[in-house]
Amino acid sequence: MKILFLSWENFCTGGMAAAFRELEHEVIFLDTNQEELLCPRIGERLGRAAAEAGADLVFGFNYFPEVAKKAADIGLDYYSWVYDNPCVQLYSHTVLLPTNHIFVFDSDTYFRFHSQGIENIRFLPMAASPVSDAGCLATGRFHNDIAFIGTLYSESHNFYERMMKKGIPDRTSGYIRGVMESQKILYGTNLTEDLLTDRVIDEMHKALPLEPGADSVITKRTLFAEYVINRQITAEERRDLLTILGDRFGNIALYTADRNVRIPGIINKGKADPYKEAPAIYNSTRINLNISLRSIVNGIPLRCFEIMGSAGFLLSSYAGDFSAFFVDGQDYVSFDSPEALADRCAYFLLHEDERNEIAGNGWKKIKSAHTFVHRAAEMLA
Repeated sequence: MKILFLSWENFCTGGMAAAFRELEHEVIFLDTNQEELLCPRIGERLGRAAAEAGADLVFGFNYFPEVAKKAADIGLDYYSWVYDNPCVQLYSHTVLLPTNHIFVFDSDTYFRFHSQGIENIRFLPMAASPVSDAGCLATGRFHNDIAFIGTLYSESHNFYERMMKKGIPDRTSGYIRGVMESQKILYGTNLTEDLLTDRVIDEMHKALPLEPGADSVITKRTLFAEYVINRQITAEERRDLLTILGDRFGNIALYTADRNVRIPGIINKGKADPYKEAPAIYNSTRINLNISLRSIVNGIPLRCFEIMGSAGFLLSSYAGDFSAFFVDGQDYVSFDSPEALADRCAYFLLHEDERNEIAGNGWKKIKSAHTFVHRAAEMLA
């Protein structure tokens, strides 16, 4: 089968292309970028490339309505695997096109759409390209006791900061703060959207006039909950948790693009190359942290698969989908409070044999059931 593969800058292209080839499919790349994928002009390029290649289907990461429309026009199935959450493009009437096969990594997202009768959106967790040898990447160059690779959403003009600087009534800002602090202590559930009242949304909208796109059916409630409030909760939570660990243990490694981030006890090492450095960091760090974006309710982020696939020890914020595929305390370890995070770091820093056994178990499970080859076969089936 000939697969027209939409190739743009993301972390999964190499693994998935190799998986398709291992399953004896031909892969033809259409090099593009997110900006082009969001514009109607992608249709002409897609149609021409599909015809020249004699493609049997189109595949790409995340979902793009313009691709879906063109694929339907020329009678090709469009397979999309969404690893972003939220993914605003999913809130498009185009998801109903019968040529779509959309896969989402968070079961909560799946149930949200499935409950509305949308059956061409399916649940498919992420995957990894596991290292061949559990110890092959270990290197003193990247040794850390505890490390986190990811963004702190520290940009100075994010939606939340812009909204607050514009000014909203004190009672509204107080209510929003109450919602945020309540959500911070709850793991495995997302109450933010349900707690935003019509009045609060109206007053937020006056200060920050976010609007759905012309083709979108997303509500203002969802826009503000996911792109403003939950993003800010994540920014504060990641900084708060790293502050706690920095104060208790010191020398916590942070790999992030913003070199201006300063937290006591945290060593900002800059951005880690996702291909050349991240696997070695995961493999040689004693405890690798995952602090999930609060828009992810049940899903296992790609970072977790990559850590386990690199034979690294994973300590992750609680997520319900883990229980369907992995065993807490055997393949990885979870936390559901700042106190649990700090205590588990202290425990596993002292218990090396147990920590290494868990890391090895996670790696073995990735190899046996959660590679890109497994996912490509499930998807095409």
